[in-house]
Amino acid sequence: MKLSKRWIFTLPALVLAFIAGACSPKPFLKVQYQLPAASSTLEGEKVALAVSDMRGKKAILTENARKSLKNFNETFSLVVLREDGSGNLVGAYDLVSLLTEVFQRRLVNEGLQAVAVSDNALRELKIEITEFQLDFAKRKWIVSMNYRANLFDNGSLLSKESVSGEAERLKVTGKSDAEKILGELLTDMVNKLNLVRLFQPGQQ
Repeated sequence: MKLSKRWIFTLPALVLAFIAGACSPKPFLKVQYQLPAASSTLEGEKVALAVSDMRGKKAILTENARKSLKNFNETFSLVVLREDGSGNLVGAYDLVSLLTEVFQRRLVNEGLQAVAVSDNALRELKIEITEFQLDFAKRKWIVSMNYRANLFDNGSLLSKESVSGEAERLKVTGKSDAEKILGELLTDMVNKLNLVRLFQPGQQ
């Protein structure tokens, strides 16, 4: 069977279009969050979670980082990993919704019941993000993250904790190195929050 002249020219064009689409840079960064070992220490506690953006610099990428990640639209694709290393793609998020999803999973992993509205809970955990930035300098990706965690009980401040950190990784393969260091720091920063000390300040 002979192909018509039309298909002879159309098929290569379709193949090239497919390859170009597959190889084109994605507008998001894939972030992997590793849950710590599950705990039942705070089982039965109920809390409302609220994450707010208090950053002075709203841009996630510095000028140097944007030159390497030109297509990034400040969207993150989240993969949550369990203790055994298995995991699933959860969805796509902006920064605040990403951190809300991650912190909520951390709360549930600790045995807490996380609810959406504070009217249904005696306590409210407020996470204030004060810094979240990805930089690129001297062939290294540098990511920094700072936040404050305030636990309120019936409107009164019960306990608080501040967490800050920075990590860097040499750029070898490009975007994947940026994604890896983002996931590593996000995991470290979220898991560093001492929930037992927040909810039971007299225990530690």
